[in-house]
Amino acid sequence: MFLLFALYTGNAQNDVMMQAFYWDVPVDAVNKNGSWWDTLRVKAPELASAGITGIWTPAPSKGNFGIYDMGYGIFDHFDLGNYNQKGTVETRFGSRTELINMVNTMHSYGIEVYADIILNHIYAGDSERENNPAVKQYVFDEAIRDPDGDGVYDQYSPYPTNEIVWIIPNASPGDYYIKIKGYHLDWNASYTERGYDLYINWDGSPDQPNTPTSANWEYEPNNGNGQYNVFPGSGKHIWAHINQYGDIDEYKITLNAAHDIVIRLEARRETTDCNGNWTFGYASQTNGYYPFEIWYNGQNLAATVLEAHTNTGISYVTHTGTGEPQWTWNYSHFHPVDDRDYLGYPGTDEIIPNTKFFGNDLNTYDPVVQNRLIEWGQWLTNTVGYDGYRLDFVRGVQPEFIAQWLNSMPKRPDGSQRFAVGEYWGDKPAIKYWVTTVESYGADVDAFDFPLKFTLTDMANWNGADFDMSWLNHAGLIRDNSGNNLSGVQVVTFVDNHDTGKESDKWLWRDWDMAYAYILFAEGRPCIFYPHYYGITQVSKHACSEDRVTPPASLKDEINRLIFIRKTYLNGSMIVLSEIGNPWPGANTSDVYVARRQGNGVKSGAILVINDHETDVKGLWVDNAPAPGYTNWAGKVLVNATKNALEETQVYADGRVYVWAPPRGYSIWVEKSEYVPYTPGTNVELAGENESQPQLITQFQVIRNYPNPFNPETTIEFQLPETGRVKLTIYNARGQEIATLVDGMMEAGTHRVRWQARNQPSGMYFYTLQWEDQRRVGKMLLVR
Repeated sequence: MFLLFALYTGNAQNDVMMQAFYWDVPVDAVNKNGSWWDTLRVKAPELASAGITGIWTPAPSKGNFGIYDMGYGIFDHFDLGNYNQKGTVETRFGSRTELINMVNTMHSYGIEVYADIILNHIYAGDSERENNPAVKQYVFDEAIRDPDGDGVYDQYSPYPTNEIVWIIPNASPGDYYIKIKGYHLDWNASYTERGYDLYINWDGSPDQPNTPTSANWEYEPNNGNGQYNVFPGSGKHIWAHINQYGDIDEYKITLNAAHDIVIRLEARRETTDCNGNWTFGYASQTNGYYPFEIWYNGQNLAATVLEAHTNTGISYVTHTGTGEPQWTWNYSHFHPVDDRDYLGYPGTDEIIPNTKFFGNDLNTYDPVVQNRLIEWGQWLTNTVGYDGYRLDFVRGVQPEFIAQWLNSMPKRPDGSQRFAVGEYWGDKPAIKYWVTTVESYGADVDAFDFPLKFTLTDMANWNGADFDMSWLNHAGLIRDNSGNNLSGVQVVTFVDNHDTGKESDKWLWRDWDMAYAYILFAEGRPCIFYPHYYGITQVSKHACSEDRVTPPASLKDEINRLIFIRKTYLNGSMIVLSEIGNPWPGANTSDVYVARRQGNGVKSGAILVINDHETDVKGLWVDNAPAPGYTNWAGKVLVNATKNALEETQVYADGRVYVWAPPRGYSIWVEKSEYVPYTPGTNVELAGENESQPQLITQFQVIRNYPNPFNPETTIEFQLPETGRVKLTIYNARGQEIATLVDGMMEAGTHRVRWQARNQPSGMYFYTLQWEDQRRVGKMLLVR
């Protein structure tokens, strides 16, 4: 079976990929056993049979959060699940051996494997804490910098308040007066927005956090100059506010013996929890707070012996593998590195190499950092055998270095660069600028089409009356007509990913098939999301949200069919017939999208119809080939490849054709003589086994009506997942009810209902099939 498939796909488009993971994939955390690499390995035959030719897999290196880390908290680049660090040997996904076995198995089935690559940051924990004089100076300067040396100073983003531990090492016995100051605060907001949590420890006492019902509060007067609060005890916390600009808070502690004084601050704000109860909640840590003065025996120790510690002093267990260096990192490798360096703001969609968005922000302008990241990429590619890369958060790295990194990676056997696609969340102009800038330095890179994703999300989620299907005409990067377009070979299209799939305000919650119909038909390299294909429930990670969404089990076969159609009929460019094909009736273009894609040299292409109307079958008359380069099907018959060619439509001599789709659905029309039947796979080959799997009915669906066209009778076949009330009604083209074939309870299973139309005239007829609260609509043509 696989040999035949491989011979077939050798001449087809090798362009459908899958994001082969999602947020919080399963892991046996108790036994520190990751199994995801093995999960993927056994799916290789199935993915190959479906026509998926590349998979994007998780970041493989050991993360700071151990067995729980999804890979984005990268800690040790060269630990692929084979060193005991961060409380585990294996990563969340498994061992190094399991990783390499998975990649080798994918290769044996003709599937490429792309690594998730993190170049922006490194995460670390308290065990990597070091004295960081650059951060101390940055905080005491309150993030005010003159990076260009032109005498113009601006305030930049503070170093996160809660990522600094302030220490007076080996402090002598006596009284200390610690003054806390705030900066980069919203002075126009209520003081309740300018809160902080202060922790001080001077004798090693255990941490004793505040709670909303039992808290130590700062009280006034407490503004220095002899006014202070006595801190409630070592290891305890105080909650406080900076009331107005210029306000300070002073605290007294007394050491009875020499000891380190440890001070931690965290920005807080008054808010409510998920149950509506008041709490002193987490605030943006760019709300800056620091101990700007510490007085002891008439001396201000803040300017001298006070140290700012950050988790930037990183070292690893001994590496023993070939080509694995024994690196260490320190604060000089991360922003800010000196008195000219600064931390930028997250912004909207601009490039932000100096921004501490995740973990410790690597200074990718530093030649040491650049050389190390390149060395790691070369080692990873050669050691594991990766075929390409998904580049994480490329906004955080200057495009010149992205190009340098890609140009330095091992080439394919034919001398070409390996595949690369960048994650750039942004609008079209920013994404295009990034792609073209990287390519101007000699590298080849694609970008994910985030603008298209969000348009498709609206199309699928919104009520049909609220979404205008003409908004699809120039959605996304490829179809853009405002000067920000990219070619189809520069773009990866997708419906959801691991980030949008865990955020309920961004994910699709219905009609996934409509979105996949678009990306698997259109130009660009489509990327299928693993949970959509395998029916995995996604759980929202938003605070106070318990939202869940599960795609229907039928989506898998719909995706398989769409991949088959793409590889069988399609290639080249696409035009929108509902825009330039003289569509009629024009009013339907708000509900109906029609596009024509060129063929592949063997087949002459296809027409896609997407209908977002909630209840009605809708269609358009269009010119089938209004532009050069598209085979004119005048006089030909088209068949609906999504309905096993049981629906037909005539292209008239003038090139006009009527094409339609069911409500909240799609159809794809191909020239009848070119039609190739699609047969859903019933033998699933996994892990060397080949067992027939009985098909479970998991959703309500109409299989087909046949024959179609018909004379004088046709059979309507449908499936019910559960026993329920069913009503099957026939209507003519004017919407008049002709007959009710079923109106009552029916058991779960596959059913066939025959309609005799002996007394009806030729013409188009429709049927509605109602099961409980769900409705399906079909179209039939009676020809006498």
